[in-house]
Amino acid sequence: MTERQVQVASGERIGVTVLGDAASSRWVLFCHPSPGAGGFDPDPRITQRSTLSFISLDRPGYAASEAWLVPPQASPQRWAADAGEFLAQCRTDAESIGHSAYRDLAVLGWREGCVFASAMAAAVGDVLAAAVFVEPMTLREAARDLRDDDVWRVERILPPAAHDEVPGLSSRVERMLAAARTQGEAGLDADRAAVKQRVLNESLDAIRAPSLILARDTKKGKRSARAYARHLAQARVAVTDAAVPIATHWARIVRYLERDHSPGAPER
Repeated sequence: MTERQVQVASGERIGVTVLGDAASSRWVLFCHPSPGAGGFDPDPRITQRSTLSFISLDRPGYAASEAWLVPPQASPQRWAADAGEFLAQCRTDAESIGHSAYRDLAVLGWREGCVFASAMAAAVGDVLAAAVFVEPMTLREAARDLRDDDVWRVERILPPAAHDEVPGLSSRVERMLAAARTQGEAGLDADRAAVKQRVLNESLDAIRAPSLILARDTKKGKRSARAYARHLAQARVAVTDAAVPIATHWARIVRYLERDHSPGAPER
């Protein structure tokens, strides 16, 4: 699924996939679930028509990204630093030919990826235009879920009832999980260690940009949404009965990320 591999300043190689409009001035950093890999597209028909460039990075040990050397400790902040090196390299490369890599950034997290998206969004700072958290997980929930014996099963992400929600969804999830397992358990082990670091609330507290939280209409889903919203400066919570919200509501997510959220801007 990975389009290319990029070596950042630290010497680490990161797998990168770009979806949507490659020439867009607004980049969306898309953080995949655990286990998972970059390149998953919730609905290609909508993504191809968007005005966004979705930058999907494989976390260390997944797909084409090299596994982390330990020490230092695996953590969401360490991943945000790696992503920051990637962005800095993109800016330098673009400026060397008189261009700008991007105008502003948005961040999108899905399931366990919300923990890493939070760290990324906090690290980006004032450049952040918006953040979206789909089926967010608290650290406790993520740690518990990643201990499950069936962590690699497609049904964990895609319940049987959801297979027909979006055409081709099950095959895209299957390809993502197959790519994620290229290096065995390396990526999953790194994520398991990372979610043990009690840093989520600190990251959420630092995010000042408008944020959309899309949660499933379950007790656990609504509880996690409230946990995120309590720490975000500008949070909007939406609840859905969709089995896979990121796919069913992909058009809504894309519209939110495309919108100009500056004060006084018209709502799309």
